Amino acid sequence: MEEKQFSDVINSRLKGFTSYCGIEFTEIADEKCVISCRLRPELLNPSGIAHGGLIATLTDVAAGMMALQADRWRRYIVTQNCNLHYLRPGIGEVLRAESRVIRKGNRVCVLQVECYTDADQLCTTAIYEIAYLNER
Repeated sequence: MEEKQFSDVINSRLKGFTSYCGIEFTEIADEKCVISCRLRPELLNPSGIAHGGLIATLTDVAAGMMALQADRWRRYIVTQNCNLHYLRPGIGEVLRAESRVIRKGNRVCVLQVECYTDADQLCTTAIYEIAYLNER
């Protein structure tokens, strides 16, 4: 895929709710996808830490982007299952999610996603199953 076309595909994925959350694409390669989100007051829970739903969204987007990359952006995807473990509060100014493929099958891609604070502390770990749908 050409650089401009690839950039357009990435940007088309980061619209709507994802854009509202401020999720930004940082890096994508064959082995890893990295995205980040600047924490704003409206994204925090009443305790002043990142809302669990925001972290779930951040990890879901990271998993989805990596699953798309692993499939060379040929098919549509949908999250089939996820198992999140919140380990520490999501605090600081920026959260970063990194995803890696554990196993890519023909119909399902299993991924590990880790979310870090800007102090580089692991705050969430997750396993995602992303299902591949029909061709684009």
